[in-house]
Amino acid sequence: MRIPQTLPINAEQSRAARFQLGLTQANVIEESCLPGHKLKNFETGRFVPDMPFLEGLRDYYNQKGIDFTETVTVTTQATDQIQAGQQQTPAHGGAMVRPVSRMCFYVSDRVEPEAVDQTLGRMDGNDDRIAAILQSPLKGGFLSTYDEETEAKQRELFGAMAENYLLFRILQGRNIVSAMPAGVEPVTHADLLATFFATSPIAIVGSQPQATKVMPDEATSSSDLEGGEE
Repeated sequence: MRIPQTLPINAEQSRAARFQLGLTQANVIEESCLPGHKLKNFETGRFVPDMPFLEGLRDYYNQKGIDFTETVTVTTQATDQIQAGQQQTPAHGGAMVRPVSRMCFYVSDRVEPEAVDQTLGRMDGNDDRIAAILQSPLKGGFLSTYDEETEAKQRELFGAMAENYLLFRILQGRNIVSAMPAGVEPVTHADLLATFFATSPIAIVGSQPQATKVMPDEATSSSDLEGGEE
């Protein structure tokens, strides 16, 4: 995906506008009706959303009274000059470009933009559910340490964390889950995993690897029985 050189709004402007208005990300998401996962990942610098989203975000801030034409990004050098009481001089040429060291990962070209959007949305929803489960109390069981509801939440918790890991790897171009054909009973752990995540973007995102069927332990080939004999 090619990113335009000029964007309607950048991550720094979005954060600055929110702070100036005294809004949280949740406030902006609720009032603007824009996808929450896009705003969160955009402001952290991990993701550049589509142009309609950026235009909608800019329009939202404009309606709140933010004028981006007067927004000035102050560089570290300018900040130092202000603190020292020195007169600022206009930056020119290469001085206007400052390299920034940032850890990041690239989204694979094999993942369509729509799938990236769907995947990030699912991960964001999983994060919220994980946070909710972690705050829920444990309940004791009658004949066991914990009751069925607590054990079910624990399974859901680990399932959500595992799904987020698999979705993250898909964004990097590595999908280890093969789609299960309809009506086929699972015979391997990979099949069972695919069944568990049947409603997840994992089932449709990325290039599916070839399923490798593992023979039962009892089924040993004649070549294995004759191994080492010539």
